[in-house]
Amino acid sequence: LKPFWPKGRAALSQSVGVGPRARCIRALMSSSSSSTSSWTAQATVTASLTAFLYEGFTYNAVFLGRILPALGKSDQVTPLLVVFNIIWGLALWSYLRVSWADPGAVPEEWHEFVRRVGVALPIAPGMKEWQPGKATMCRHCTRARPERAHHCALCGVCILRLDHHCPWINNCVGFGNHKYFLLTCLYALLACVVAFITSLPELVVVTQRLRLAVHGAVDDLDLEPSDEIAFVVFGALAVFISMFVTPLLYFQFKLAINNRTTIEDNYSNMTNPFDQGTSFSNLEQIFGKFGPDWFLPVKPWRPFLDGASFPSSSERHDFDERPLFAGLEDHSRDTEEGMLDKQNGFTGVRSKNWARQSKLTGEALWRVHYHIIEPAYNPADLRKPSTIDYMLGCMQIDCEGNQRAVPV
Repeated sequence: LKPFWPKGRAALSQSVGVGPRARCIRALMSSSSSSTSSWTAQATVTASLTAFLYEGFTYNAVFLGRILPALGKSDQVTPLLVVFNIIWGLALWSYLRVSWADPGAVPEEWHEFVRRVGVALPIAPGMKEWQPGKATMCRHCTRARPERAHHCALCGVCILRLDHHCPWINNCVGFGNHKYFLLTCLYALLACVVAFITSLPELVVVTQRLRLAVHGAVDDLDLEPSDEIAFVVFGALAVFISMFVTPLLYFQFKLAINNRTTIEDNYSNMTNPFDQGTSFSNLEQIFGKFGPDWFLPVKPWRPFLDGASFPSSSERHDFDERPLFAGLEDHSRDTEEGMLDKQNGFTGVRSKNWARQSKLTGEALWRVHYHIIEPAYNPADLRKPSTIDYMLGCMQIDCEGNQRAVPV
């Protein structure tokens, strides 16, 4: 099928024409691709859930329920039961949340904001580079989207702070569920490590028994061969999942502590404009203000971002030379610090801009962040001039273009 696929939609139209036959071919190609993607997604999600459930069932029913009592280690059952199931439960909970949660589709409030401000909102073309503080136009949706938002071809929508589309959860990883994704990787790895380490001595014993059983040797342990085989498969699967998740977790947390996404990791036109200076501050943009909720797959209890606007590196410093609009006043000019700024010739905005902006929410914040310049007049006070107004206007201007004095 590769030779049939041209580069881009325009080339596709040229290759198959624009008539009814071309539309049928495109429809068949689209439906076939969607069907294949759907089956692939279902297969990967089924495999993920099967691995989760198999590890949990085998550890509890086979290892704790049969192997440890048969080896005379019943006193270890209760503590291992508590430790493993807490971690495994958090891993399964996180996986279900990241799979079912909204990854952060661009909200309708943003589109209403774009319609209201109209041409006052500067919109840049979407490019594969850093574009801080700029709304960009999606060439697929043909709609303006906030900074750091990208289009997912599989989901067909733009996602706030899109990281990637993960086939193992059949969902995008974006602003709305990035926390759940990181917790899923973390707890899945911890569950596998805890399960493997705590069962390693018994895995060695069972493996030796199976090796002896192949040669006809039999001992007096009351264990079924099916349980032993399931237990060995459990150990191998734990090792495999750990080897798969470890580099993924390392890569994702490395991006998170640097305030990057998988997409943005390829940008090189400038240094990261969203880096907040410390790993902790960067993680707070995903997890919210630090608290117990950091370790639970729940929405951040104290979020300070809405996904449509992000503080840049310059805004975390004391000086930000970008002007503030929307009628905000800079009261720091009246302070001693402000007077020193005037004497030194500084004309920018003093103090921490984002700290002041963060007190705003929704459209008020977006107007400041995206530099919406409002007209100085009130449009409601204007009326359409009549013919007499035009005539009087002409009569009130002399030959040199100066306005004449109008008697009251």
